[in-house]
Amino acid sequence: MAGNGPICVSVINMKGGVGKTTIAALLARHAAEKLNLKVLAVDLDPQANLSQALMGSSAYKQFIDNRAPSIVEVFEGYMPPTPSNPSPNPLDVGDVIQRILANLHVIPSRFDFSNHLVNSIGTNQRVLAQLIANNFQDRDLVVIDCAPTESIFTQAAYHASRYILVPVKPEFLATIGFPLLDRSLETFRNANPGQAIDVIGVVINDTSDYQAYSTPEKNRALAEIIEESEKDGWYLFANWLKYSRGFPKMMRGDFNSPGHAPHIFSRFAEEFFERLT
Repeated sequence: MAGNGPICVSVINMKGGVGKTTIAALLARHAAEKLNLKVLAVDLDPQANLSQALMGSSAYKQFIDNRAPSIVEVFEGYMPPTPSNPSPNPLDVGDVIQRILANLHVIPSRFDFSNHLVNSIGTNQRVLAQLIANNFQDRDLVVIDCAPTESIFTQAAYHASRYILVPVKPEFLATIGFPLLDRSLETFRNANPGQAIDVIGVVINDTSDYQAYSTPEKNRALAEIIEESEKDGWYLFANWLKYSRGFPKMMRGDFNSPGHAPHIFSRFAEEFFERLT
């Protein structure tokens, strides 16, 4: 898809509970399975939901039990001593990625990643960008799932990314994270004038069965989303992610009776990749 390395997209909103992980997982799977692209997913969220969604609970538990390297070791830059190896060792990138499909891999997160949010003063913000530049130029797409907070890892995502995708849920205080994200990106651009980074768009993620129906609160939220997107100059995707119980199944790669979910997501994905290319 890209002639000079992968296109890197971070899925970010400074408000939680909007479906960032769902969209990141489904985009990664769609690109790999439907478009036959070489995809790397990166879990930058201490809750590790993307890792668990793509790997499955059993494989993720084994990953934890094996003390396998993760995004934590990527930021540390080495493998710490273990019961079987008493010395710190260089980090082998091949050991960090977990295979989901032949053309889809994930760099998983761990719950202790949250410790770095507290002890991150000396963390190199460009670690992830350097990792991608040096090791993953054969990929077509990198999808980065981010935590809903401003931190050193948000900056790391920015340094690695060409585009930002903003999921939003039509509910009370829907756009509370928009001004925070807009200011954050503007500050980053001013500090890094040599980098191009843009919001590829805002996608409405209608995740609640109740919200599937038109309500006064939902209509107010939609009006706010439209107004705030226009004010920030952000494209609003025409294809929403309408409510479907099939999305969690699709995240795990289970397409047994997913209902309308594949059709709903394919329409958004088609619009997304048209804009991306």
